[in-house]
Amino acid sequence: MKVYETDGPAATEALGAELAAELTAGDLVHVRGELGAGKTTLVRGACRALGVSGPVTSPTFAIAHRYGAAGGLVVAHVDLYRLNDLDAEDPDLLGDYIGGDRITFIEWPPERAAALVPPPRITVELSHLEGDRRRVEVRD
Repeated sequence: MKVYETDGPAATEALGAELAAELTAGDLVHVRGELGAGKTTLVRGACRALGVSGPVTSPTFAIAHRYGAAGGLVVAHVDLYRLNDLDAEDPDLLGDYIGGDRITFIEWPPERAAALVPPPRITVELSHLEGDRRRVEVRD
């Protein structure tokens, strides 16, 4: 496990960009943390480093977004906060967002194994410190 501290949104985005340098198509990243901890900010930094040029916003109400990135890569950004029980959902719910041809970030992944969400390559956990500071744990 690696532990980092960021001192504001720009530093959290920069850490996301560093994380993106380690990712390849097919990778799944679980992003955990309290509301407002910087999950989408970290994903935005990763998306920018992967070549996404348009807006990167929280998919809380849409459930997921897909972004075109450099070299034809697709980056998926999923937020499962509003889904209480993934096992009760349609098995194809996340089919367009998880797969070998894309990098997927899942905010609020299920605590227990769910058939719809395979194990991650990396898990990132963000937590509030003081002000804009965040503690970020990265586990391979």
